[in-house]
Amino acid sequence: MNTPSSFGLCLWLLAAGLVLPQVGFAQADTNQTGGETWWKGLFRGGVETPQNLPENAHEVPDTTAVISALDSTTWQPQVAPEKPNAVEATWNMPDTLRSLDSLAKLDPAPLQGFRVQIYFGDLQEARAVRAAFNRACPDVASHLHPIDPNYAVTVGNFRDAWSAQRAVQSGSLGTWDNVLVIPSDIDLPDLE
Repeated sequence: MNTPSSFGLCLWLLAAGLVLPQVGFAQADTNQTGGETWWKGLFRGGVETPQNLPENAHEVPDTTAVISALDSTTWQPQVAPEKPNAVEATWNMPDTLRSLDSLAKLDPAPLQGFRVQIYFGDLQEARAVRAAFNRACPDVASHLHPIDPNYAVTVGNFRDAWSAQRAVQSGSLGTWDNVLVIPSDIDLPDLE
């Protein structure tokens, strides 16, 4: 079996390179100016040639604002586009839909958060614990929740469990036995 050697293959490729025109191996550039290829202009600064656009392609707004744009070699002023005029819109909403929108504003959906449970037991003791907490911390909300057959006293409106735990550890809610941080619907914060 007669196989060509690597030396012979190299000689054949070298001879083919000398015989064939070199333009066939590279992309011909039809936009060459001054002996430069098109891609060399991408990396050098220079003045760009304007493109000829059809006359009615789009209208240029008449404005006096001028923005200076930095080219790699020169400053060229460009015209800033105008802002569009204000648009008027009218809402045609049925009365039934408008009443549902009003109900949603009057009774907003609860926000999910966390509260601190300071007591769980019978009703009489729960009322006493809640009254004592309201005297000690009048700025913090307290709630009495029935959980049959017992009652729970929860305090605070915390968005995350970490802030509720910090309030318990810092003692800002007082000192209570067997406190728990529990997930609960919380009151919406007051708007300022």
